[in-house]
Order: sequence, then C-alpha cells, then structure tokens
Amino acid sequence: MSKVDRPDIKRMPKRGNPLEAQKQLLDAVRSTKLRSETIPLAEASGRVLAKDVFSDVNIPEYDKAFIDGYAINPQETKGASLNKSVAFRVVGKLFPADYPTTAEVGSGEAVYVACGAPIPKGAVSTVKVEETRLNGDRIEVMREIKPGEGIVPQGDDVKKGALIFRKRKVLRPQDLGLLASIGLTKAEVFKKPALAILSGGDELIRQCRENPERIANNYAFVVAGLASELGAATVSQGIMADSLDEVQAKIGEALAQAEIVVTIGGSSVGVKDFVPDAVNSLGKPGVVTQGILLRPGAVSGFGIVNGKPIVMLPGHIGSCIAGFYLFIAPLIGRYVGLKEAGMLPRLTAELTEELDSGPQFRFLLLHLTRTKGRLLAKPVEGGSSALTTIVKSNGYTIVSPHTKLAKGSRVEVSLFGKLELSELES
Repeated sequence: MSKVDRPDIKRMPKRGNPLEAQKQLLDAVRSTKLRSETIPLAEASGRVLAKDVFSDVNIPEYDKAFIDGYAINPQETKGASLNKSVAFRVVGKLFPADYPTTAEVGSGEAVYVACGAPIPKGAVSTVKVEETRLNGDRIEVMREIKPGEGIVPQGDDVKKGALIFRKRKVLRPQDLGLLASIGLTKAEVFKKPALAILSGGDELIRQCRENPERIANNYAFVVAGLASELGAATVSQGIMADSLDEVQAKIGEALAQAEIVVTIGGSSVGVKDFVPDAVNSLGKPGVVTQGILLRPGAVSGFGIVNGKPIVMLPGHIGSCIAGFYLFIAPLIGRYVGLKEAGMLPRLTAELTEELDSGPQFRFLLLHLTRTKGRLLAKPVEGGSSALTTIVKSNGYTIVSPHTKLAKGSRVEVSLFGKLELSELES
C-alpha cells in the first residue's frame, strides 16, 4: 500500500484538560491592566465599580419627621392617658422644604411637622396626628411619648465617611439610587472590553454575494449577543476567506481595534484551517492551546499575540457554544472586573435522567424548569451543528470524564445568561 501524505494528520494537536486550558488563558491575561471610565448614573446599571465609594454626607442630612404629626418634648407627656390628656399649644408648621429651620419649641409648645420635615430645636419626639385631639390652636396628647419616637436621626441610613460600595460591585438600580442620594451623578466603572468576531469560510462569502441582506455568519450573531449580555462591546463581525494571507490580515486588523479577538471556524486540522498558522505568524507566543478533551468543543483553543487573547472557536454551533462558555465568558468576566463566574447565574438542579460522560469532559446542554417547587435539569440531545439544540437549552454543566450520574443527582448549572431566568417556569 502506498504511503499517503496527510499534512492535516501532522498538525493534529495533543488535546488537554479543558479546565486547565481555561486557567492557562486567564493566567495569561491576569497582568493586563483593566481600563476604567466615568459614566452617568443613568447608564451605569449592570456595570462594575472600578473603585471604592465613600459618602461625603449624612443620610438623612438632619433629624427629620418619620410621620405626619407634632414635634414635642416627650418629658411633658409623662402620665398622659385617655382619661388624663396633656395639652400643647401649636406654634408653627414645618415641611420638608423648610430645612434648614430656626423654629423651636418651648415648654408646653408643639410644631406641626409633615413627614420628612426637619425637627425644631427643643423637640426630641413626634406624636402622630391620629393620636391627638385638635382644639383650636391646641392639641391634646393621650399617651406617654418615648424620646426619639417618630424621628429619623441624622445619618441613620448613611453616615458621613462610610464605605458605600466596594470596588468590583455590580451596580443595580437600587444601588444607583443610593449613589444619587449621596450626591453623585456619575460612577467610575470598568470599561467594557472591545471584542472582535471573525467567521471563516468561502461558503459564507458566497452566501453574502447571493443574498446581501442575509445574515450569513449567524453564529457570529449568536456569539456577539451572548458576549454583549456578559459585558463586552462587539466592535466588528467580519468574514475571512479560506486563504492564509486573508486570515492573517483580518486577525491583524482585529487585534488593532479589540482587546479580545474571537474566530469561528478554521481552527481544526483541515487543509483550509488557517487560523492556528495565522495566529502563530502574528506574534509571540502564538497558539497556546489547540484542542481540548471536551465533547462537544474538542477543537477549541486560544493563542496570545502581544498580550492580547485570540480565542479559536469551532465552526459547529454546539462546539462553538461550548468553547464560548469555557473560554470567552470567564475572559469577559476578567476584563470587566469580576471573578471567573462573571455575570452567569448559577443554580443547583436535579437531573431528570441518568448520565454517563464517557472518556472526555462533557459539555452537557440542559433545559431547566421549575416544577412543583423543584428545579429540574433535562439533558438536551442533538447534533453539534444543530442551532435548534442550543435554542432548546437554557444552561449547561461540565461533567468530568468517566463520571456516571444517577437520575435525581444534583448538579450545578450555569445559565447562558440572565435572560434565561424567564425560561425556568414550566
């Protein structure tokens, strides 16, 4: 039998542990300095604080009324009851807009205070309107009032100089409300990393020529949306022809405008899979990992060029998604100032059927539903090139090799993103 020349076989990579490869990637960018920007509070929901925030003011700024009532000296109500009321003369009225005030109360006097109004000098309590009887310019109090009753003291919510939020806090709408209450109008947050996506294949170019309005690189469309939800800013979604020069040029352009470059397709060992060679030609160290022991997602990998990561995703959508969540999701989390879990919600659920992972790590697609108070995880089967398989799923878990899980086993599931929470109800 004649010997067949197989350059693809010569390039066959040695596949390694996917979790070790993930750690390699994150370690490679750990020294990258994270950039920050200052943005209006109205745009800061979901962003990550780049520095600690302290309050320069007390909240509230002054002692204020918690109720609509009358500000009085409570010592004068000692012994008051329904049968023995104590009378006060009303000498004024105060509303929230009256701060600061020079009003004060003397012996036997009261000032009407609306909820939120400042407390006049000499008063240390308030009594509710409904617990008094009004008779002309006098009120009668029919129970003993405790010191401080009905008053929110200065700094009760936030004290001046207090730490409000620590660096790396993900800002929620209620957090923004607190920042606004201490007088801030802007927040310093970590900048969204620019992420470029390049899809490879002459067939994509042909489809674009045949129908210019069609989104031929629909997998890039999926990856861009997932990356955006996790906090990245997609800067381009180009298509590369099956040519080494073209792939080199496109990746080089992407490196110039983005902090993270993602390629889809062209990363395996076929004669037209030029991405690894292009990455190696663009700078050191080049390809770090090409191929991992993960099913699907085996031909995922990454390289580093001049300090910037290039993540190489497979061309089949199931494998592409596996590579995305193994490498890109934690990478985005790192760049936006979070830990490796990033923005992905994690839940514990019961498997609806038994599972055998086989000899490799298994990227197991799951559909989670909440039924009768239980969170159930049903494995979603389908080909790695079927987009409908991904559509039917809302999360995943990575199972170690040679692992058998019984029906009812509890597994930690990472949802694809926050939007998947709406899919949990059965």
